[in-house]
Amino acid sequence: MLRVGFIYFIFLFQTTFGQVLAPQLKCLSTNTIGDVTLTWLPPSDPSSQFFAYEIFYATVKTGPYTTIGTVTPIGVNTFTHVGAGADIQSRFYYVITKSGPTGTINSSPSDTLRTLFLNLVNPGPGIVGVTYNALKLPPLSTTSSSYTILKEFPAGVWSNFKITGGLGYNDTISVCTATINYRILIGDNSGCTSTSNIKGGLFQDKTGPFTSDIDSISVLPNGQTILGYPTSPSTDCSGYYIYKVINFLNAQIDSVPGKNTTLYTYTPTTANTEPVELLNAPFDSCGNKGILNTPHKTMYLQYTYDKCKYETSLKWNAYVGMKGGVSEYRIYYSVNGSNYLQVATTTGTSFVHTNVNPSANVSYYVRAFNATKSVTSSSNRVFFFTFQTPAPSFIYLRTVSVMDDENVALRFFVDSTKTGNGFDIYRSEDGLSFAKIGFVAANGVGNYSYSDSDLKTKEKSYYYYAVVKDSCGNDRTTSNTAQSILLRVTNNKSNFFQKHLTWNNYLGFSGGIAGYNIYRVVNDEFPLFPTGYTNGAINEYTDNLEEAAPEGSKIEYIVSAVEGATNIYGILENANSNKATAYIEADVFIPTAFAPKGVNKVWKPVTHFVDKSDYILRIYNRWGNLLFSTNDFNEGWTGNGAPNDVYVYLIDFKNSRGEYIQLKGTFTLL
Repeated sequence: MLRVGFIYFIFLFQTTFGQVLAPQLKCLSTNTIGDVTLTWLPPSDPSSQFFAYEIFYATVKTGPYTTIGTVTPIGVNTFTHVGAGADIQSRFYYVITKSGPTGTINSSPSDTLRTLFLNLVNPGPGIVGVTYNALKLPPLSTTSSSYTILKEFPAGVWSNFKITGGLGYNDTISVCTATINYRILIGDNSGCTSTSNIKGGLFQDKTGPFTSDIDSISVLPNGQTILGYPTSPSTDCSGYYIYKVINFLNAQIDSVPGKNTTLYTYTPTTANTEPVELLNAPFDSCGNKGILNTPHKTMYLQYTYDKCKYETSLKWNAYVGMKGGVSEYRIYYSVNGSNYLQVATTTGTSFVHTNVNPSANVSYYVRAFNATKSVTSSSNRVFFFTFQTPAPSFIYLRTVSVMDDENVALRFFVDSTKTGNGFDIYRSEDGLSFAKIGFVAANGVGNYSYSDSDLKTKEKSYYYYAVVKDSCGNDRTTSNTAQSILLRVTNNKSNFFQKHLTWNNYLGFSGGIAGYNIYRVVNDEFPLFPTGYTNGAINEYTDNLEEAAPEGSKIEYIVSAVEGATNIYGILENANSNKATAYIEADVFIPTAFAPKGVNKVWKPVTHFVDKSDYILRIYNRWGNLLFSTNDFNEGWTGNGAPNDVYVYLIDFKNSRGEYIQLKGTFTLL
């Protein structure tokens, strides 16, 4: 109750005596010579009791305060304190209102405000520290929360340099030498502005431009090195100094004019023989140098090639300097000048490339990628020819010829101007699935032979080819494929003496097939001339054995393929088939009588397809006495003066199947 009564007393007092409240002091503005202009909002005076405003000031906040002037009428809201010296230090002000007929009634003081006083300090080379005090702490509710720093440069040109909520700012000098002035102002939502004193001086730029991180360093295809970097964020940047790390020291090697020149090419091609480590630093118009960048080092790619394994072993030094580190390396490969293709990705610094193209001009390079794959760097490129060990440039399978029922002879023609280990021989029964069956060692000559055994040449045809091996044991040149001839003989059911021959076409002659020679082999005697002939398009033949029936029991055929004249090596070859046997039943015609003194003077059996080598004829009289014996199927019995009588014959022979047969009977001598 006591507090309420006190407030009521004050209200009654003010009403009774007409006291006017103090104005609301809002702004203090210091001019160029230190005078201070105060700006306030007038109070209301409904009872017309206003007498005057009285202005107080002090050099320190705690006083003492001195009256520096009065202002009337109530509508005047400014006062200038001439000679205030606010350009030397801060000044403190408040205003009261005097009321009543004689001005004896004083209001409470307004808010005490402090002039903005700007100081300049030097926090570092080439930096101006702009500091100032607040107008009031805590600030008036109507005062702006941001200060505006004004800067005069060049002379006579003021600009809003910085807006900040703090009580200071460090300005980096970006000109070589210049006189620069500063001033602070802060606004109030009542419409007035508080300004500080002006302070400046002669300043020099002693700080280099800000440095930006290097993007990457790469090796160009010609071995030169290119350095990429972003522009310096500093306004005053005239270019960039380029440095090379030599014996662990940064040696300046060049300079690049222009802030926006962000690529530098190091023209020596030393990146082809060693890593190149470059860095840069920006410089301004005053020659001040910024901080050196972190060096970036190129990848130096080296290789070794294994001509026996067809492998390239690559190794390189790790890329140095990439922001965030290297996430992966990609290896690229080119053959005979073709486009580079990626062959591998690795996080290591080595790689073995297998199945390299032999006898080719190949090239490699490595590219490093950062984590986001947005920055890359390429190594030097290596070029070399993938020499192979010498090996014959060709191998030609001259002929595949059947020797007997189990063996096939192969003959080869090989390039003798180049050496190798020899060649592998492959065989197949279907022409599709081949298996290695042997190896022929090289001896420096051009012609080689090979015998394939344990075969069934009367049942199957066989395919062959060969592959040359170099001194490393690698497969090199592959020969042509050749197929042996399988000959079959069938009987003509309507003609006892006719045999039908069929065979597969021979495969493998470079000169093609001129034709096929057909040979009839009787009793293992190979004839001097063919029995028949077909052209290369015909692989069947019918033979009539009637004229050969008396010659023997063993009838066989061989077909021989004759090569055409267009062989690329000037070779003419033949390829023989298997021997195909014509099995024919033996037949012996035996006369029942003869007359030595008549027309038929000799008694002799007539044989068809009888093996003459195992032939014997015996003649006996009725008492069992041997009168005649011969192994010659062309020899007969003349009777030798024997009397008319009946005689006994005994004939032993072997048929075409090798079976022994004996015939016996009688005949009459007349």
